[in-house]
Amino acid sequence: MISPYKVTLLQLKADLSVAGAPSDKIELGPQTPEEIFAHASKLLKIIPIGQPTPEPAIIVRRGEKSWRIAVHNGLLRMHKSASAFDDYWTVHTPDGLGELPPFRSGNSTPPISTKARPSAKSSSQRSGWRTALEVTALISTGVILLAVGLWYGMPHRRLGDVPADVIILTSLDERATLFKTVAGTYASGKKPGDSIIVITQDGQMSLAALGRNGKPIAPPRIAEAARAARRKNAACIVTTFGVISAPEPDALLMGTVKLKRSAIN
Repeated sequence: MISPYKVTLLQLKADLSVAGAPSDKIELGPQTPEEIFAHASKLLKIIPIGQPTPEPAIIVRRGEKSWRIAVHNGLLRMHKSASAFDDYWTVHTPDGLGELPPFRSGNSTPPISTKARPSAKSSSQRSGWRTALEVTALISTGVILLAVGLWYGMPHRRLGDVPADVIILTSLDERATLFKTVAGTYASGKKPGDSIIVITQDGQMSLAALGRNGKPIAPPRIAEAARAARRKNAACIVTTFGVISAPEPDALLMGTVKLKRSAIN
């Protein structure tokens, strides 16, 4: 009998020995739950604790539904869809995935669902004004991300799709030059809740909201490896939630939101 589980590896080598390139996507085909748990065990070993969450993930499909297995701070996350931004459950061991959809039996109960937003875990330790501020900031960031998602029609695109007018750079020299040019910190403003984007010369990108103390709220809302690209004559980077372009020096354009180079860090 053929297993109903179909597996796709994102940014991983076929043997899951190391992380792959941003464009790597490998279809493994039908897999048993035990094989998927073994893949998850290998995934845990190749993403060090403390490393910003990259894109490597295992996509599990059963019928018309999909789930995403990823790693964050040494723990496995099972997202409720193939999107890295959907709600997720957290488990401590690969075998713990067996208690979650799509593997759990009808009589078992999954762990408590956790939102993919980081502030809830520490909210009980903050004062009332701090909690209210960060919730407001996260809602503001969520509205921006929703606008960007609608702009690019994310629900209608397959994983890895980019707009037709965007060209991914494959030359290592071109990628290095582009990331060196756009590397820095950019802000949409100086008020609490404004967006902060940080791009490093090695291609890592993070998106956070500005807190009341004038610093980005940690951990960032999104932290991932971006892809270098060009749109017409403008440099841009491709992320899992859309394309961020650099239409002019010291400025970024995220959907319709403009961010300027900033000294905030």
